[in-house]
Amino acid sequence: MSHRTPSDGSHTSRPTSSPVSRRGMLALLGLGAAAVATPLLGGCSSGEGASPVRDSAPTGTAQRGGTVRLAFAGSGADESLDPTVGQAPCDLARHMIVFDQLFVFADGTARPSLAIAAKPGARGEGCTLTLRQGVTWHDGSPFTAADVVHTFRHRASPDRAFPSELSTYFDLKAARAVGDHTVVLPTVRPVGDPATLFAGADLHVIKNGSTAFTTSSTLGTGPYRIARFQAGVETRLERHDAYWNGAGNAQTIVLLSIDDPQARANAVKGDQADYASDISVATAKAGLPGAGLQIRSSQEALRTTYGFVLNVTRKVSADPRVRRAIRLGIDREALVEAVFLGFGSVANDLFGAGARHFLDSVPVPEHNTAEAKKLLRAAGATGQPFVVRTAEYESGLNASSELFVEQLRELGLNATLLKVGVTEGFDPAGMKACDAIAFPLGPFSLALTYTRSAAYETLALPDKELNDAVATAISTTSEATRATAWETAQKVMADRGNWVAWGRGDVLSVAKEKLTGIDSHGSPKYPWLGKAGFVA
Repeated sequence: MSHRTPSDGSHTSRPTSSPVSRRGMLALLGLGAAAVATPLLGGCSSGEGASPVRDSAPTGTAQRGGTVRLAFAGSGADESLDPTVGQAPCDLARHMIVFDQLFVFADGTARPSLAIAAKPGARGEGCTLTLRQGVTWHDGSPFTAADVVHTFRHRASPDRAFPSELSTYFDLKAARAVGDHTVVLPTVRPVGDPATLFAGADLHVIKNGSTAFTTSSTLGTGPYRIARFQAGVETRLERHDAYWNGAGNAQTIVLLSIDDPQARANAVKGDQADYASDISVATAKAGLPGAGLQIRSSQEALRTTYGFVLNVTRKVSADPRVRRAIRLGIDREALVEAVFLGFGSVANDLFGAGARHFLDSVPVPEHNTAEAKKLLRAAGATGQPFVVRTAEYESGLNASSELFVEQLRELGLNATLLKVGVTEGFDPAGMKACDAIAFPLGPFSLALTYTRSAAYETLALPDKELNDAVATAISTTSEATRATAWETAQKVMADRGNWVAWGRGDVLSVAKEKLTGIDSHGSPKYPWLGKAGFVA
């Protein structure tokens, strides 16, 4: 959310990090700057099953040509063609098919895109990027190492509103081209798996010399180019037939900026759109919106994890007995039933589900209110004030926070709820005055999950074993050592951490039944649309 202050760092092994912008944290959560969904309409589930949904697009080859219209949440006049600025889902969906990244996430793992290899030094010092050959920009000019060097320096410039967080690990200004398809990038601290950091960095490669982004000047290497752009209303994109990974199916893609989830669904029902991203569970629960349409769900590995982060700078949450009491005392099934209405499942207090090295073996904590009350009494926390902070960044966060507060009161805490607006939800000063913060997290790498969330003092856990494990996981070049380090980090969080991740919810959409080629590419809230089209 808003510009954060870095954590004070309780141990020298903990990586220091540059301030994370509100944009950076929104990207971490898997949300955009204007991704404010409407509250739940249905309250608690009636017990009936959720409406039938599909977890995949229709099979078959999409036809060439035609127009595909897709509706995403936008941010009005703040939308931008500049890939370093716009962060609403509509912006992100557009950036991802106009520009390419060095690496992208697929199935929780970094996959090559414009870079085919990122080789670290023997001890994680420095990185050599090998770039893909045969790639052209929308104007027909060749993609080269000079473009990547310009992109690094552009993102590292102090006049950028949102400098790249890669500067925490790499000396971006010192990047240099070695020939046309190799970039040498020095590190400022050891990095053993640079591809994963690049994949999670929201780094879209721009053409050498690019400084302004208008309809006529915006050039990318992606499968579609800008034809028309009206911020907050519509973007029209035309196919780039020379795309290195095969030309798209649709000739034209139209992105519609529609903030309200119900209005997005209605656009599909009324045939103003062919796809609506991120609809509410209440809309999905109501059933299919019309003939020839489908409700689609993200795969289980791409669900959004809902939870609360306990602020250990506050006296009550600082006590590990209190943290354990809360994890034991909350009724996860009740939260899942009330918030997801059948479109989700309970979680095991760990964020990062779906990522490589995620510890699925950690069990969901038992629901034991008697033990929870006993722990609170032993910690002297019974009757103590406990403020829970929430903003509706994600549909159902406020509703889940209300139920969470009720459950905490039943355990003996004097819990109260503080609802704030989205623009102030992650304000550092506001979070510091609260004991718990409602927190949704998208399906991202463990490196992103642990380092960015720890960069906020009020979200961090100052634990030596945890910090040492995360530092090792980031710096080592050994996959076996990395796997062990991430296992250690997650066991610490499960044992004495400050996360109360209670559930994982589906990301739902409405689509024409013949629409295919919607690829989540890491987050289903802003999928990759490069192969969108209709089957016969």
